Amino acid sequence: MGVNRSTDIGVAETLGRQGEALASIWRPRRIGPRFRWLDHDTIRLVDGKLAGQEFGLTTDIQRATAELVLTEGKERVGELSIERTPPDEGVVLSNIGVTERLRGNGPAAIMTWCMFREMVLAQETATFRIRMVRSPISGETNPDVQNVGIGVVAARLGFEPELDLQQTLDPRNVTGVDVVEKQLGTPPRLRIMLRSEPLVLVAFALSPETLKPLSDDAMYIELRKDRDLMRDWAISGRLVISNGDYCLRRAKAERFADILATDAEEARLFRARVRGL
Repeated sequence: MGVNRSTDIGVAETLGRQGEALASIWRPRRIGPRFRWLDHDTIRLVDGKLAGQEFGLTTDIQRATAELVLTEGKERVGELSIERTPPDEGVVLSNIGVTERLRGNGPAAIMTWCMFREMVLAQETATFRIRMVRSPISGETNPDVQNVGIGVVAARLGFEPELDLQQTLDPRNVTGVDVVEKQLGTPPRLRIMLRSEPLVLVAFALSPETLKPLSDDAMYIELRKDRDLMRDWAISGRLVISNGDYCLRRAKAERFADILATDAEEARLFRARVRGL
């Protein structure tokens, strides 16, 4: 699955011949650390906290499912599961996880980028969803923050919540907002109580510059006080709903295709195959 080039997972620059139509220009964007393929299933990270470390990446694509496994030496350190629903068209990222010491350092972004590329190459058309809703634990009434890593990746890829946030976060539908202080391994979060289903949303905020989780409690307090601002942040993608499913909309499909592509020719192919919902 590898290519013999250093991969930025999108570099912040614009390529294209002078005079080409604006729509034909490839605009890659970076969503994670750069890495280099050493062979068809081994990578070495070029930058970030894990720079210099090598990992194995293997994929298994079946008609209705697909799986990617991340290894370090002989140790299995990450996995990602895809449901192809419907087959040969829909791509649903149903599960992703990396060992605790790797979280927040880029492997989840690399795994997602690689697998979504594989699915675009394997299908004539593709729609994309990320399933973030998990079955609640019996008796649980206050879900905690979850899916922080894939929530950040979803935001960087341009995915949006499937919930109608304009309606769900209308101040008349919000009965209360609590700020939950950060804990080891998790950012602060908002617990938003609603009149309508799903009754409780758990969200964390992103820095507009880095799209990393904000760790300053003061901003969460401000969002709790100003519910119109909270809704604006959610609609603009700066507030990640960690217990809500995400999808790729039509307006972001071209941008997403450009992120997955490694050159202008691939970008043209991927734009033709990626379909927004």
